[in-house]
Amino acid sequence: MSKIRIIGKNISFLAANRIVAAAISFALFPFVVKFVGKEIYGVYLIAMAITGYFGLLDFGVMAALIKYVSEYNGKKDRESVNKIVNASFTFYVLIGITVSLLFFFFALYFTKFFKILPSNIPIAKNLFIIAAFSTLLIWPLNTFRGFIQGLNLWDVDASVNIGVQVINSIITFILLSSGYGIIQVFLFNQIMTIMGGIVFFVVARKRYGFTLTFPYTELKTFKFIFNFSFFCFASALLSVFLFQIHSLIIGYFVSVSAVAIYAVAFNIQAYLRTLNSIIGTPPWTMASEMEGRREHDKQQQLLFKGTKYMAAVFLPVILVMFVFARPFITYWMGDTFYESILPARIIIFFWFFSGTLEIASGMLSAKGIVKPQLFIQMGIVAANIAITLCLIKKFGIVAPAIGLTASMILVGFPFTLKVSLKSLKVRFADYFEKSIRGNLWFYGFASLFSYAMLRFCYPKNILAVALEMGVIYGVSLSLYYVSLSKLDRQDIKGLFLKQSSKH
Repeated sequence: MSKIRIIGKNISFLAANRIVAAAISFALFPFVVKFVGKEIYGVYLIAMAITGYFGLLDFGVMAALIKYVSEYNGKKDRESVNKIVNASFTFYVLIGITVSLLFFFFALYFTKFFKILPSNIPIAKNLFIIAAFSTLLIWPLNTFRGFIQGLNLWDVDASVNIGVQVINSIITFILLSSGYGIIQVFLFNQIMTIMGGIVFFVVARKRYGFTLTFPYTELKTFKFIFNFSFFCFASALLSVFLFQIHSLIIGYFVSVSAVAIYAVAFNIQAYLRTLNSIIGTPPWTMASEMEGRREHDKQQQLLFKGTKYMAAVFLPVILVMFVFARPFITYWMGDTFYESILPARIIIFFWFFSGTLEIASGMLSAKGIVKPQLFIQMGIVAANIAITLCLIKKFGIVAPAIGLTASMILVGFPFTLKVSLKSLKVRFADYFEKSIRGNLWFYGFASLFSYAMLRFCYPKNILAVALEMGVIYGVSLSLYYVSLSKLDRQDIKGLFLKQSSKH
């Protein structure tokens, strides 16, 4: 199977995985709350939130595992792959034990941090106890999920995840309808997560046949992993800080209610970020495999074509959302959230630049260049906070939107692109000519079409908004495809059809 076909297949499965997850979450939320009550569901959400924060104890090892499995697999270096997998597995066993102890701590002292009815205290404790035991297996089994991703088997990853989510949703419905509670639901969910990890282990052994050694104690391998993972971890922390600090600043300088108004704008960009990651993740692992084979010329081609095609898919979404921000927000959230519109448009604006950067930034990680990315992230955070604090008293919730967008455009975009092009030995003129220039008319058309649709056919409700946005996107993308050269159309077909040219 050609590389471009593998990338297309993986993107399709990743998209399906995210869509199924979103649909299930949307459908189950009111159903679960109705059966278990707001407080019990709130306890459940807190347990999930704490689980998410404990995920930071990964220290970036998952990124290193995926990168080096892909790279060494490209080199056909099975010995190095085994070392990376065994070191990661040993690390995750230790982290699993640590997280388990932390969950036991919360089981004992949960009520000292959160107010809860006495009758619900046993339920809260049991949730954390279940999490404490299950995490002993979930963390180590995550090794094999990373291994699967490193082998570019994102279709396997997505298929297992979809299966787990669908089964979980069905059993959740059955359990709650039969009179069982959140404890039984959470227990089954954890068991299914463990079963998914076991499937990853079985598939990994079948596809690659690695040798698992525990405990693995070669310090040289651990040092090698952490030389990469530390910078990924630090960048992830800065990213979390960057996108959460605004709530604290707004709450202090403006009002707590203003936090909710700003959150609407922030959540829209979060959805865009998710879509961007779906598109950009598979090419990253493929680039890592190319790095292992020293196929630097193919990395350049992946940069050019990947940026051109992926931006053509992603940027029209940005353009349409920018134009339709007003009806989308007012119909979605109501007229009381009118103040969210301007911050949303300002935040969406930086994606006009960042939307072309996903492949380029992924190339840096694929080549193991992570230290410059950390420094760039530090610059973004510093500029963001400085601009926000300078403007917050005068502009209110518009200030953090300006701070975020300005820091991304003036710091994140140019420096990331510069480092990426330098690492690939690509001139900006060539990058612009092969990846950007040919798409500019298409972006202009999508923008004008959006404004015309909004001007002459203003939507009457949220369903009409979604329909008009979908029509604009579909027509624009179809016109773009028709305008492509025969070779470009073959590339696009190669992403999603078996009959593809060799690359």
